[in-house]
Amino acid sequence: MSSLVRRVPAAGRLLPAGVLIASPAVAIFLATNLANAGNLLFNMVFSRVLNPAEFHDLTVVLTIKLAILSVFGAVQMASAQMVARGPEQEPSLSAMARLHRKAFLILFVAAPVVLSFAMADMVTHALGLGSSRLLPILALALPVTAPLCIARGAAQGRISVRAMVLSANLEMIVRLAGAYAAWAAGLGLEGIVGAIALSLVAGWLPVRDDATRQIAAHPAAESTLALRLAVLAWPFAVLQVAQVFHLDADLLMSAAVLSSHDADLIAALSLIQRVQFYACFGLAGVLLPTIITAVQQGRPVLPAATPIFALVLGVGAALAVASSIAPEFIVTTVAGPAYAGAAPEVLSAVTAAFAFTCSYLAATLLAALSDRRGIALVVLALPFATAAIWAAGQSGGIEAMLHVKALAQLILMALSALLVAYALKTRHGRKTPA
Repeated sequence: MSSLVRRVPAAGRLLPAGVLIASPAVAIFLATNLANAGNLLFNMVFSRVLNPAEFHDLTVVLTIKLAILSVFGAVQMASAQMVARGPEQEPSLSAMARLHRKAFLILFVAAPVVLSFAMADMVTHALGLGSSRLLPILALALPVTAPLCIARGAAQGRISVRAMVLSANLEMIVRLAGAYAAWAAGLGLEGIVGAIALSLVAGWLPVRDDATRQIAAHPAAESTLALRLAVLAWPFAVLQVAQVFHLDADLLMSAAVLSSHDADLIAALSLIQRVQFYACFGLAGVLLPTIITAVQQGRPVLPAATPIFALVLGVGAALAVASSIAPEFIVTTVAGPAYAGAAPEVLSAVTAAFAFTCSYLAATLLAALSDRRGIALVVLALPFATAAIWAAGQSGGIEAMLHVKALAQLILMALSALLVAYALKTRHGRKTPA
């Protein structure tokens, strides 16, 4: 890792174009976007081959899967930070190999309890699922979820390009091809969810060696490493969980408060929001080190963050214009003609996703300044936003639900912007001589 750092040019010098194109960052960026394109294709295919009720169930299952991986994704970020520090962390890296194995064993033992919960009729009914077998099938992949994120974090910290590219795209290929093969074989929604579970195992295989490469030459305890990872990860874990519910609360409650037809339309709108958010989600991974580097070098924070927020604004503005001009084209392209009835609410959905993306990045910026108030604001806003969406759905249906969701996210975005402005002003004030 240290040799790689020494090859980075001094500030102000530009990398040759060929070196830049061949750099690990570009390779990982392209691989990640290829995987995202495959995931979008997955949703576009199954929104067409499944009926609306089945697609609603699939969307709920995918949301639950994302929620699980979001929590463990915070551990991935913490693992990457630790591994990237290099040789001085050798004892911790040795412990990581044992923690990786122990996480698998713990989740393997816990799986029967999770399976029992997932099979409960009240859980199936509360989520509006048509089959009680979907969540238990997904739970079969539980033992590899934490090891997958620990291993990906180790690969990310080492900049193991081959492992990271294979992991992201093998997971996507198994999910897409396996799910389509299961559907073509007549295995139904259960077969599709089985392919999703299998894809997590496929994503784990290319990176598992990165988490076990450091063999126990040092006596570091897994408990010590687990505690350090938890301290680094917990704020991001909280933010990730809040992210899932801010974006998908209307989907998760739709079966309880809307007609079955409108609940199906919510699934299509949720897909559009998820595509929009994840198009910009990777920028959070760029924003965090960008701000930290600016602080370490004594540079102003706002100019460093401006290009990232400008990209988010550009994506949001383009989608807002498209949603105003051709909402039916957007929803039928992404989800299929069966969801054309969701067209009037596309602009509200896009507005909500854009506003929350800004709030999420604002919380990330503040976290880079060791300020957790942005995360706290996102979390504290969640029960109020959820209650308002529930009440709107009860009284005014899908239109009121989406309008209230957009309004709630715009208010959160405004409060987040004020919090960032105050934090930057306070930080500048501390640097200004009296």
